[in-house]
Amino acid sequence: MPRKKISMEDPELTRALGILNEAASDVELFTEYVALVGGYKKLLRKFNKTVIISDSYESQLQDISRKLEETAQKYIQLKNVALPICMYCKKIRSDNDYWQQLETFFSSHVDIMFSHGICPDCIKNAYDKMGLPRKAAISGDSAIVPPATPAGREPAEDEALREMRALVRQSAFDGNPLSPKVEQFVEKYGKLLRRFNKIVSIGDSYQSQLMELKSRLELMARTDLLTGLANRWEMTARLDAEKSRSERHGKNFSILLADIDYFKNINDTHGHLAGDRMLRALADTLRVSLRGEDICSRWGGEEFLVILPETDLRKAGSVAEKLLKKVRNTSVQWEGQSIRATMSIGYGVFVPGMSIDRFIRQVDEALYNAKAAGRDRIATVENQKTQSPDSRSE
Repeated sequence: MPRKKISMEDPELTRALGILNEAASDVELFTEYVALVGGYKKLLRKFNKTVIISDSYESQLQDISRKLEETAQKYIQLKNVALPICMYCKKIRSDNDYWQQLETFFSSHVDIMFSHGICPDCIKNAYDKMGLPRKAAISGDSAIVPPATPAGREPAEDEALREMRALVRQSAFDGNPLSPKVEQFVEKYGKLLRRFNKIVSIGDSYQSQLMELKSRLELMARTDLLTGLANRWEMTARLDAEKSRSERHGKNFSILLADIDYFKNINDTHGHLAGDRMLRALADTLRVSLRGEDICSRWGGEEFLVILPETDLRKAGSVAEKLLKKVRNTSVQWEGQSIRATMSIGYGVFVPGMSIDRFIRQVDEALYNAKAAGRDRIATVENQKTQSPDSRSE
């Protein structure tokens, strides 16, 4: 059959590759993310191959099953012309009572196909050779019960294969002109089924690994590669969720928008690697200074955005003051020098009915006011000023 083209279209992979294209190659988590994306892409290719092989085996199994069904239909037609011939001595018997019992048994077990049976004399001789009591051999029930299934556990198989094997094990099946062909079908079907189950098992393993890698990719796609904080994409989703919760349950939430003061001077004086180290250090300071339910993100460049769930304006101002003090006490050692930085923070509380974009614009204006007033300070949204604490940090 023509080889099927393997598709590498996967939303998670597409998004991951987009992140790689946009990220700088010298950021902290870049190497790990590249390795993770490469592993995911390789595993996805293997998984797609197993799916193609699985589809091929499934198609062949269906074809064999169809052929076997056609053969079985021919086989069923033969029983309509069955004669009372013993399958061992090949004689036509006139033991009417015995054959009547046989016919009655098979008519009540229509799932068993037969074309001829075993005469009483042959059954007695067989029992004599096996050393079994002749009384049991003469019993009508013992003569007509089909042979038992061989002991031992059967391998995992589907219903069609079980029925096929049950058919070829029946003594009434021996000597039928279609027996070799049916046995050949059963053997081929069983072999293909084992291969199919194996490839499905491999596919399941790949799929499990893909799900694990996808979870890690999903996490990293929501994470800023330099600082390890939530990125802008993740923060946008969190803001929408907080807005919905606030409007549905009447819960307050506030946001802080912080910007590192004179960050360009750090890059120009000490280099971008020193600037990256400062960003990571301040990100760690913000992270450990917030509550577990608070969400901190790198909003872009040297800006950080913090969500404070169930926090009013007064408490948000207190948090902003606390963060300013923590940032002042943070230092980075670089080439024998201690580098320090300060932050300016704008903050505000969400008002139900307001859009997230408008809310962020208001807080961004408050941040601009904090910088315009001399930096290293906090400022609140204009129409919320009356509720804010002292706008100058001590």
